[in-house]
Amino acid sequence: MSSTGPAVTLVDRIVTRHDADELTWVVTGACEVVVAGVRFAVDTRTALAIPAGVEHEVVPRPDSIVFPLLFPDGLFPAAVTGATPVPRTPALEACARVVLQPGLSTDGAVAAARATVRDHVARADGVVLPPLPRDPRARTVAEAILHAPGDDVTLDEWAGRVHVCTKTLQRAFRETGMSFPRWRSTVRLVHGRDHLDRGAGIASAARRVGYSSVSAFTTAFRQQFGVTPGAYVAER
Repeated sequence: MSSTGPAVTLVDRIVTRHDADELTWVVTGACEVVVAGVRFAVDTRTALAIPAGVEHEVVPRPDSIVFPLLFPDGLFPAAVTGATPVPRTPALEACARVVLQPGLSTDGAVAAARATVRDHVARADGVVLPPLPRDPRARTVAEAILHAPGDDVTLDEWAGRVHVCTKTLQRAFRETGMSFPRWRSTVRLVHGRDHLDRGAGIASAARRVGYSSVSAFTTAFRQQFGVTPGAYVAER
């Protein structure tokens, strides 16, 4: 006679707060974190630093593994009340592996890794994946763009696909603090920067995120990040 135990399931969302500063870290998949009404997309390209005591809602995708990396000694360089998106660089990835697995490293290495994470949070330039729209139809569009930033589907075409008028879709994106063109451009440039971080050439990065020429990518990249792609690569 066989018996079955209780079903093993995960909740689809949780509202929480921690007594220590947190770096929300996605191992696989992606999640949405809502802080003070602002929705942040957190995935394997972007982490989210959240001050101690700040209530936030975590909504993971079903296939995701999400960890809160806690920093009792503080994560922020000064008193901060809002969440800070942090780009995930190869150096930050290496430090997170140490912090996630302290039993596999020395105390000195863990302390050094935590210090490096703090430095990355302090230097976060704020140019990361933008907040998701609240409207579910606009969010469908946003998630598709996040998945394939190089696609050239127009706003009118997206409106037809999600069965809404163009003006309604425009308004939904403006609620994120950005127009639709600015929202999509930011996503493309953040993804382009990620490709550069992973060793792609400038022309390849530009092509992957939807730019028809290196010059157009260079101009937009400089406007967004303050440096050209070539200078950015040289500084890494």
